[in-house]
Amino acid sequence: MARKNVVALMVVPLLAGTLAAAYASFRTEMYTSHAYLRLDENSARAADAIMSSVPVLDQLLSKFKVDGATAEDRRRALDRKRSISVAPNQNPRTSTLFRLSVTNPDPAMAQAINAAFIAAWFETTIPPPIKLRSLNDEIARTEQLIPQMSALLDAIKASPPVLHAENTLSEDTLPPAIALIPKIDQANQRIEQLKLQMLGASQDAVFGAPNLPDAPNPSHVVRWGLLAAIAAEV
Repeated sequence: MARKNVVALMVVPLLAGTLAAAYASFRTEMYTSHAYLRLDENSARAADAIMSSVPVLDQLLSKFKVDGATAEDRRRALDRKRSISVAPNQNPRTSTLFRLSVTNPDPAMAQAINAAFIAAWFETTIPPPIKLRSLNDEIARTEQLIPQMSALLDAIKASPPVLHAENTLSEDTLPPAIALIPKIDQANQRIEQLKLQMLGASQDAVFGAPNLPDAPNPSHVVRWGLLAAIAAEV
């Protein structure tokens, strides 16, 4: 009995301090919303850098309330709650699936902030005005070339065959005709590529939209459960 009292005298102050620290750190349950993105490693790094940038963070801070004494404090607090990592069960070296996670005391807010990060990232992938004008100009030039090449191809096909002295048909018109066909196809493909560039990142990059978490992060339950078990023993 005396030994148990001694242990209690030693453990209780330590436990009290631990409980106080734990309460300060984990008094609020946290929820994490996950989204899954189809990206390679370089694209994931680029997306992470964009989401951590001041313009994107300020855009989100104009929509969501985040505590902090200064604007920079609020940016850091918001960015600390977000992370991009290789999706579970994926090979880190070859994975093309990444998980975007956002943590918040409010599960609906975690989901909304996650979606806002994705939307802001998509917005930054749309080319700026000068780049858009350049793309439009290239599309216009390419579109002008296609009917010209088609007309030339039709003219080559319609030209009468030339007979050599030995009365054999000339194949002089064949190579230009064959060369024009793939060029027309390539021009059409280039136009489609340019139009896709104007749209920015494809919405198909989102493999799984941000979920609404229905349970708090398990770390809180585990740590409080452990402290409760210690208290019970004392």
